[in-house]
Amino acid sequence: MKLFVGAKAVIQRSDGKVLIVREGSAYEEGTNIGKWDVPGGRIEADEALLAGLAREVKEEAGLEVEVGEVLYAADNFPEIKGEKAHVVRIYFACTTTKQEIVLSKDHDEHAWVDQTDIEKYAVMEDAAIAIRNLQ
Repeated sequence: MKLFVGAKAVIQRSDGKVLIVREGSAYEEGTNIGKWDVPGGRIEADEALLAGLAREVKEEAGLEVEVGEVLYAADNFPEIKGEKAHVVRIYFACTTTKQEIVLSKDHDEHAWVDQTDIEKYAVMEDAAIAIRNLQ
């Protein structure tokens, strides 16, 4: 079984809205196609946690962020390409001043939403908890 560590960014704009992105069918390792999440992903073995978070957010949303406190940590045991894996995710509060989103090929849509509106989207449970933990 492989172990993956992921860093996820709960990005909040100055108006309080949070960025969510939807996993698209083009994502070859996709296990949550059509579900909404926050930007972020796997940290490379030779990469510091926050450097990996910055890289993932830039790749997935085209944003640079300022990282704040840890909001939530979770893990699960999905099957990825037919192999069982252990995935640990750490969610960080982040801010950005940039408004333009440039999605990666792994995502097909984005939205800036109020914390109270996340129930209207199929937001991944862990991401929804992290979003609710924002102050």
